[in-house]
Parts: sequence; structure tokens; C-alpha cells
Amino acid sequence: MNNGYMIYLLRILAAQGALASLYTDPNDPEGFCAGFVEAVDGAHVLSCDLTPWGQIDGWRVRRNSDVLQVLAGEEYEQRLGMLMAYHKQKHRCFFTEEPAEDTDLLLSVLLACKARGQIVSIIIGNEMITGRVLEANGLRVKIRLIDFYGRAAEEETITLREIEILEIDTQEEKMYAVLEELERQRMTLLPSEDK
Repeated sequence: MNNGYMIYLLRILAAQGALASLYTDPNDPEGFCAGFVEAVDGAHVLSCDLTPWGQIDGWRVRRNSDVLQVLAGEEYEQRLGMLMAYHKQKHRCFFTEEPAEDTDLLLSVLLACKARGQIVSIIIGNEMITGRVLEANGLRVKIRLIDFYGRAAEEETITLREIEILEIDTQEEKMYAVLEELERQRMTLLPSEDK
């Protein structure tokens, strides 16, 4: 499927607010993610993803060129809709207002995450880094990394074109938010322990 047609199809799904499955792994025909396509530009697609159990699992920004196939309205998406209703899950959009068509979607999401103080995970190949956005422009993003235990670590600058997937508010980022809170609690207890 050519990229122009894929972008057209993704834009229709975003306009409809339909559940869809995006296939992105050429080596794994069963490897896909399902959710709501929210926004599309010439290079990226933003989706609100669901677990196989019909629960919201945050947002992901992917490269359009990585989307090999899209299915919507099939049995799997219908089943997800039923499970969402059972779990009383409601689709909530990342943006309160739909981004303009000429918006750089990846940059807009990064800047929104910076403004909201949200934890993000960036996937490049087999590597994942997690942290908070410090700065972002049309070329690169600077992240304050969060270490394995939820502590603030070094800064890292990443070129936007390297980013394969940007994750926001998935189980991964929620876990790091909990670890950060545990670290904060530990640090507030330290002075009283010394007395």
C-alpha cells in the first residue's frame, strides 16, 4: 500500500473516530496495535491505543511509513468496543483541539508533553528511553531521563527523525510515575530518619 493512500486512509479513520488496528511489523503478521486514530500529518500518526482487554493504554506516535496495513470495523475491533463498554472506558483525545493540518504532529505532541510535565518513552530500534521533555524543536528533543528506580538522571538529546515510536501515558510511563513518587516519599523521610 503506498504511503499517500495510507495517509488518506488514516485521516478518514481519524475523522470518523473509529477503532482500527495498525500493522507495523513486516516480520510478524500478528503484531499490531489497536486503538483510535486521532491525528495524522505527512509523517506521523497519533493513536490512543487499547490493550487486548479493551482498556486504554495511553497514546503512541508512529511513523506513517511504518504502518503496513490498517483494518477497521472487523471482528477484533468490534470485540474491543464491547470490552471497552464493559470496562466503562471512554476514548479521551490527547489534544483538546484537533491540530491544524500543517502541524508537525510529533513536535506538537512533544511540546504538549513538556507543557503538561508528562513522562514519555522514546523507542529507537531495540532501545527505549524514558523521561520528561525539557526542550523540543523541529530537529531534536532534549529529555531528562528517569533511571530504573524512578530517579532523575542525565539529559539526552535525540534527533526527531530517529524516533520510531513516542509513547505517552502507557503502562510504562505510569510505572515510572509511581517509582518517582516512591522516590519522592523516600527523600522526604530521610531527614527525619537522621534525627
